[in-house]
Amino acid sequence: MIQFVSFASSVTLLIIGHILFWYAVIRLFHIVSLSGQVISALIIFSLFFGAILSSYLSHRRHNLFTRFYYLFSALWIGLFINMSLMIGLIILVRLAEVRLGFSVSLIGLKFIFVGGGLALSIWGIGRAYFPKIVTYDIKIKDLPSAWDNKVMVQLSDLHLGPIYQKKFFYRLIDKVNTLKPSAVFITGDLFDGTEADFSWLNHPFAKLKAPQGIYYGFGNHDLYLGFQRVIDLLSDNPVTILDNSLVNIDGLQIIGVNYSFDSSFDLEKEILQKVNYRKDQPSILLLHAPRNIQAAKKAGIDLQLSGHTHDGQLWPFNYIVKIAHHGYSYGLFREDGFSLVVNAGAGTWGPPMRTAARSEIVKIILHRA
Repeated sequence: MIQFVSFASSVTLLIIGHILFWYAVIRLFHIVSLSGQVISALIIFSLFFGAILSSYLSHRRHNLFTRFYYLFSALWIGLFINMSLMIGLIILVRLAEVRLGFSVSLIGLKFIFVGGGLALSIWGIGRAYFPKIVTYDIKIKDLPSAWDNKVMVQLSDLHLGPIYQKKFFYRLIDKVNTLKPSAVFITGDLFDGTEADFSWLNHPFAKLKAPQGIYYGFGNHDLYLGFQRVIDLLSDNPVTILDNSLVNIDGLQIIGVNYSFDSSFDLEKEILQKVNYRKDQPSILLLHAPRNIQAAKKAGIDLQLSGHTHDGQLWPFNYIVKIAHHGYSYGLFREDGFSLVVNAGAGTWGPPMRTAARSEIVKIILHRA
């Protein structure tokens, strides 16, 4: 039900947005003839419906057409958002003209609309495809010597699928290997949730050098692809799938909790009490969304690794995401011996661009407190 409401709300906002976008286009470019207005409306709304149709098709089958149709539609949504921001900028310019007594030509306004939207989108694509390294030092009480001063890497929200495939993933692995991690934690949305050619995903994780293991927990988009489908895709890879389960590696408890669509999900009762979790031993919790934070603190979790938010991905959605997640939308948070890392993600959902937060790989150095 929550998914349906979210989808319906997104579609409604996109419809309203495209109507306003069409109105702005005919005003800015002085399209006064009925035929011109109808043609512009058909073009704009074919792009909108294309985004819905391409998403539906990519969930059903994968071929060259569906992949590039999905990519084209995703790029359009990103460009639409950025050009809509330029419309807002044009309105501000017009208001400033009245108050400050200057004038911007119509050609100048058109340049802001088209050129500004394109420039912002191209910049966002670059920020999406070239992840930065973010480093955090984390202290954990009674951390075993086997983990002390060791480098961990957290990957989140890769969204492998029609857009992000073999070349992107192998480039990411090469970058992770330069950090020489002892362990790698993948905190969900490894997959985009849409069908794609995953024939290349037979042994790529074997190239990832992590002597203390690679650990993965399910995100919501992984579940969209299908629980068993994900397990099958990872079956020949050296990845420990933590399906609401716990492993104890050299004295450190690593717990992976599947994404839950139930907002009233009880972390301690439904998971921790069932997996032989011990409050008196050091622990790392892989939980895709930055939720259940107070429950994790109460349970004595030392470090929670999350993602999901993309830190908004496109400006100004980062402000909305911050409100929705009660301030825990991005970065490192330390509270009374408990640490939370919210990763902005290595990939993207929808538009393959980032204007709010650059894609990232998180490097964590563990220390004994």
